Order: sequence, then structure tokens, then C-alpha cells
Amino acid sequence: MLFLATSCLQARPLDEAIEALCPLADGVQLAPGNLPSARARELVDSLGAARTRHHHTFDSHAPKRAIYARDGSMLRTHERWSVHPPLPREEIDHELWFALACAAPWATEVMYPGERLGTGAEILRAMRARMPLAVDISHLYIQRCAGAIDEQTLRALFDYDNIVEVHVSANNGSHDSHQPLTERTFGLPWARERLTSGTPTVLECYMHRLSLDDRRRQIDLVRTDKTKPR
Repeated sequence: MLFLATSCLQARPLDEAIEALCPLADGVQLAPGNLPSARARELVDSLGAARTRHHHTFDSHAPKRAIYARDGSMLRTHERWSVHPPLPREEIDHELWFALACAAPWATEVMYPGERLGTGAEILRAMRARMPLAVDISHLYIQRCAGAIDEQTLRALFDYDNIVEVHVSANNGSHDSHQPLTERTFGLPWARERLTSGTPTVLECYMHRLSLDDRRRQIDLVRTDKTKPR
């Protein structure tokens, strides 16, 4: 299934983002960054679990909320959830966090240099420990451009059999700017294959300035004939 992140319309009221995005794809990823709105919970409930996924610090009542306790455990959990790892400077038990993340029913997201899971070495450690991963191709592109991950590790990650979710957007290789996709976007062919094989895939590019037709074209870049609704 293909989901659109509510952060595609970041800073808009959450109910407006859901209503604008949900008709374009199979569902929405509920992500932090939208303004709280009174109708949001009603809309989320009406969509049901099959058409929603939760991401990181999402909260329908606040733009974001803390996610990790001091012992490294999650303050809140949801089985259809992908989360960022804790920041390296975060004052938690990082080794216990790592062990809990490896056994969790949710996925931990691959990040970029300077963050946990932001290098090939950290990703290899996570794969060896069988951590469920959410693979963001834009984060991998930043790692690749920074020389933080080599091609052998990239191939191993692309073949990893415990990828729970895929995130898709573009950037120039220096920072996570959530740009619209092009046919040349790094990792896009692999993301299409994962979508076709059934891995939940989330389009995260900013759509504020895109027309409705341009938004649909972004979705068509991710889909293949086999993944388009009949």
C-alpha cells in the first residue's frame, strides 16, 4: 500500500492535510508537524487501522511529543508505527533502547550522519541484530554522498528481509529537504519494487506548492502498474 505522510502538508491543520491527501493514495501516514485540529481524531477513526500508519512523535493533540523514557523504552507504542532512533546526545540508556528496538513490533528508521543509524556501520549492527527497519531512501542518499555508507552495505540493506516500511522523497545529498521526486531520484526503482512486493511505502515530499495534477504525478512516480488501484 502507498501512503502519503501528513507532513507532505506540514504546518497545515491536521484535518485539512488528511482530507487533501487521503483520496490520492491508499492511506495516510500520521506524522508530526501538522497543527492540531478538533476533527482530526474523528477523521483518523473513520479511516480505520488499514488506511493509517503512525510515525515518530505523532499526536493528534500536539505538533509533537517526547517518545523515549530515560531507560530507553518507548513512552507510547503502536504496532503500525515507525520511529526515529534517539538522538546520540539524548540522555537515555542507549544499549537498552537498541535491544528493545530489535525486539519491537514497530520499525526504527534509518537516518543520516550525526544521528543513530546514520552510518553504514550502525546499519550493519542493526541488521545483524535483526532490528525491524524503516528505510528512508533520502536519508540513505545523504549517507552515500557523505561517504558514510559503502555500496556493499547498501546492497545488503536493500536485500534485508526485515524492512517493515519504506519512505520516499528526494534531496540534493546535503540535507533532508523532502523535495519532490524525479525519475532520477536515488533508490526510487528499489522503492517501487518494495511497494510491488507489499512493503508499506510512504511518500514524504512536500506538496504545499504542487498543483493537484503535480501531486498525482508524484504518486505515479512511485507506483507501477501492479500497484495502482483497479
